[in-house]
Amino acid sequence: MKRLEWLFHVFVFALQCGGIVPLFLRTGDDTSDLGTANPLNTISTAFVLSVTLVLLLRNAGPTFRNIPRMLPILALVLMTVLSVSWSDYPDVTLRRSVSFVTATLWAWYVTARYDLKDVIAIFRQSIGVMAVASLAIAVAAPGIGGEDSMGPAGWRGVFANKNDLGMAMAIGTVTYFYTLIAGRRRFAAVMLQAIGLLFCLGLLRQSQSSTSLVVTIIGIALCLVIKLTHKRVGVAIIIWTGILLLLAPAIIIVTNQLDAIAPLVGRDAQLTGRVDLWLILPSYIAERPWLGYGFGGFWVADSANVSLIWNAVGWTPPHAHDGWLDALLELGVVGLALLCLQIVLIVVNGIRAVVEGSEPDAQYVLVTTFILLVYNITESNLVRPGVWWILLVVAATALAKIGKRRAPLATRGFYFRRRAPLNSMSPGR
Repeated sequence: MKRLEWLFHVFVFALQCGGIVPLFLRTGDDTSDLGTANPLNTISTAFVLSVTLVLLLRNAGPTFRNIPRMLPILALVLMTVLSVSWSDYPDVTLRRSVSFVTATLWAWYVTARYDLKDVIAIFRQSIGVMAVASLAIAVAAPGIGGEDSMGPAGWRGVFANKNDLGMAMAIGTVTYFYTLIAGRRRFAAVMLQAIGLLFCLGLLRQSQSSTSLVVTIIGIALCLVIKLTHKRVGVAIIIWTGILLLLAPAIIIVTNQLDAIAPLVGRDAQLTGRVDLWLILPSYIAERPWLGYGFGGFWVADSANVSLIWNAVGWTPPHAHDGWLDALLELGVVGLALLCLQIVLIVVNGIRAVVEGSEPDAQYVLVTTFILLVYNITESNLVRPGVWWILLVVAATALAKIGKRRAPLATRGFYFRRRAPLNSMSPGR
């Protein structure tokens, strides 16, 4: 039964990465999911939700003992459901919010149920299977897994498009690389992980996804940098101070030198039309600044706003190509504030856990959180049911568990420190 449950989690993570289902729904059209219902997605969501609820009831004891306090994320999830009441497309918002709740519940359950190293193993195995399957289908059936004849160059594998394949392989590359440098392992395990890393790198190259390549490079660099801070307070202070001091100048340099930098990653100075899109969206955000248009309630195919945007930019973006802008569009300033608060808590608690060394694999959730922030500068997968949201919930849950384990130790240590002087004044002295 335990092995069957493990396989279920491997399967669900593949679904959350956007794999498997697209094989049966090859449309070649990026706008096909703008508010439309997909029967296979509905069935898979219902299946995942049902099984997750059964597992929760079956393992209620050990799971609920690990229940963490993650108020910002819980408030954000609740807000997506409540946004049905102010959405222009309540049916779309309801459907999307159910998928969002399902993804959140599954990620929370898996992290509460298993140790963090086991959660990482589930991710690694799932991406490894998707990598092998993507290679096999791209070679055996190029019309299904190879390049999309109606879209940009790049393999799709078992995913909807090349960017989804690139995204999954970027996460896989970082995950396998992290596992390889995390600690000593038997030779057979090291070789298996090295093969997985090579598979992911090869498919990342074949996807020709520039954003995913940049994220991979940053992720690998972060793995090395954050590992240096493990149980090293002095090194951590130097590194994080340096990063914070260099961050603002780096953003200014990249912005001013975009014409020269963009071609290095296969983009033009307009980032394939993204800049024009970003300049238009603030006026729509200003119309509903506090609560937004409702979760999934803005980018709908028959929306007048979307038609105006498409006509203005001259192409048909299915989202803002920026996770932060989409959070503002759909959930307003309130939703974005909750999201930012949770991310700040993850970063602060993650750095603390890494420096203390209380949980070695806290390094992984810190790395994935940072690459999530980078990826969502030019893509929109931040507050969406999918792999990036899964990684965010896993990070929040894992760090909350670490904090919960730390609290009794800190209290006990404080108690004994306060009691020590009283004990020293015994009658025999």
